[in-house]
Amino acid sequence: MRSLLILGATGSIGTTCLNEIRRSNPGIEIKAISCFSNEEKAKEISSEFGDIPYICLSGKTKEEISSFIHSIDADIALNAIAGSDGLFATLECLKSGKDVALANKESVVMGGAFLFDMAKSLGRRIIPVDSEHSAIYHLLEGHEASSLVITASGGPFIDRKDTKDVKLEDALKHPTWKMGRKITIDSATLANKGLEVIEAHYLFGFEKENIEVTVHRQSVIHSMIRTKEGGVYAQMSPPDMTLPIMAAISDKHLELLNVVRPLSFDNLTLTFEKPDFEKFKMLKLAFDVLEKKGSYPIAYNAANEVAVEAFINGEISFDDISRVTDYVLSFDYSIPSINFEMVCDNDTHARMLAKEAICKL
Repeated sequence: MRSLLILGATGSIGTTCLNEIRRSNPGIEIKAISCFSNEEKAKEISSEFGDIPYICLSGKTKEEISSFIHSIDADIALNAIAGSDGLFATLECLKSGKDVALANKESVVMGGAFLFDMAKSLGRRIIPVDSEHSAIYHLLEGHEASSLVITASGGPFIDRKDTKDVKLEDALKHPTWKMGRKITIDSATLANKGLEVIEAHYLFGFEKENIEVTVHRQSVIHSMIRTKEGGVYAQMSPPDMTLPIMAAISDKHLELLNVVRPLSFDNLTLTFEKPDFEKFKMLKLAFDVLEKKGSYPIAYNAANEVAVEAFINGEISFDDISRVTDYVLSFDYSIPSINFEMVCDNDTHARMLAKEAICKL
């Protein structure tokens, strides 16, 4: 039996996790859940799984959130909280003695080296949930890699000549995955892939020159590794988040059977192409950030979050997302953030600059 705390139980990752537990009963005991604002749904889930404790995070203080996390006795926490708020929760899960199945990529992008130093000092594990990083995580167990190849679906605009005059409803039409609004917009700008590039550096220790991105529209190959001998190994499965979620939660403690349907090779076509770094400037900026390191990843994430929210609210254009981010990154973030307070300070400063940039547009 594996005991589990789910943070973000009513979002897409949390919902997928719960659906698989209902379907297959894989030996996972849910100890508690959180939601952001959908308290009625959280109550339903709590009742279904034995009146388990729950918390609605909206309006709660950090002290209340910390107290809740520390009060739950679980082997592992699935952190599916969206956005920068996820870092605090990740840190508290580690401090409370839980391993973390991490679907909140912002935790890694913002926390960087100090997050992994803390996990190591506490004897805790961080297991990636993103399909791309889950694939790399398992591929690296059997092979020594010289570089990583992260696949990208390309979003809805990969064939479009430019992204001028993009409407919100068009940006929300992802061709492969059904996700929340923010991550769907990030997939349209390829900022999501940029965050994953930065995340891969901290998760696996590869530098900028040893991380590639290739556009793979079918989303069947989730990532690849190149070996020093010249070979390439890939992880393949249908575009379904159930497998990486359950693999991270299980972490080899449970036997997982038939989590996703077997991949059929009948009439299967796989294509790959180089991303257009000029059209998708957010991806280029992410590689620039990875070269600079310091606290630039924090600024990248903060600027993008503010800009995406402004685009969703109709305050700026789609292309302005990269303009705002580029402006914020023009300031000096060369000093690395070595604790949570420094992360928060840099995050706040970057958000202020992003709002300043939006006012100037």
